[in-house]
Amino acid sequence: MRVFVDTSYYVARMMPRDQWHRASIKAVKPGMIFFTSSLVINETISLLQSRGYFSAALTFLERARRNEEVQIVHPDPALQAEAWDLFGRWGSSGANAVDCVSFATMARLGIRKAFAFDAHFRTAGFDTLGMRSQPRGSRS
Repeated sequence: MRVFVDTSYYVARMMPRDQWHRASIKAVKPGMIFFTSSLVINETISLLQSRGYFSAALTFLERARRNEEVQIVHPDPALQAEAWDLFGRWGSSGANAVDCVSFATMARLGIRKAFAFDAHFRTAGFDTLGMRSQPRGSRS
């Protein structure tokens, strides 16, 4: 199964106190093939840095660059244009520009499932893994 990995998953996986931490660990199954984008990597390290976890951001970046189990997609101009069009469609529901690049990447690669712990992927018509129930104060 091919899965797209979002920032929300990476953060949950790294932060033991995150409400989705356990679900992020349980979601991984043998045989999964992982994809993400360079923009998701950038968003993840920026989020960690802004929360005061600069060292964790550097460690994450180093591991992401060496991890052969996750294919990092670098958006080309055509993919970026598709994402901007999707932002016009999904931005009003809360999806940000990086989410829309993720949607365009998933559509291009034929990926239907995402490791994401926000509602934007479901709103855009994608399946999310490991989100059978919403913890209190869940992300939307």
